[in-house]
Amino acid sequence: MAYLSTITNSGLEIISDRIKGDGTSPNYVAWGTGTNEADVTDTQLQTESAEDRTSGTESVTTTTTTGDTYQVVGEIISLGTQAITELGLFDASDAGNCFMRANFAALNLVAGDSIEFTVKCVGDQA
Repeated sequence: MAYLSTITNSGLEIISDRIKGDGTSPNYVAWGTGTNEADVTDTQLQTESAEDRTSGTESVTTTTTTGDTYQVVGEIISLGTQAITELGLFDASDAGNCFMRANFAALNLVAGDSIEFTVKCVGDQA
């Protein structure tokens, strides 16, 4: 599934810190049930679900130009019945800084269902 995501203002700070060799990778995946449109000023998910954030596997891949995509793959298992509508990448397993947030059509889950997200942050040379 493809969806539109927004790198937040905190995300831009994370990028700057990482270029300097500082900071922590934003590889913690969280999901939620919020429906407000993602915005650059977001500092968290609108309604983060009860499941723990998962530490995703990060890599650099190619979309158009060699090495132009930061990718995180992470799976979360649902603790109960819920409609997942938002996703975020964070630099910590709890609290931390929101690197990016995305919204999508509801994915209806019951306890034990899981979603494996592949999040790609692609550089834009426009």
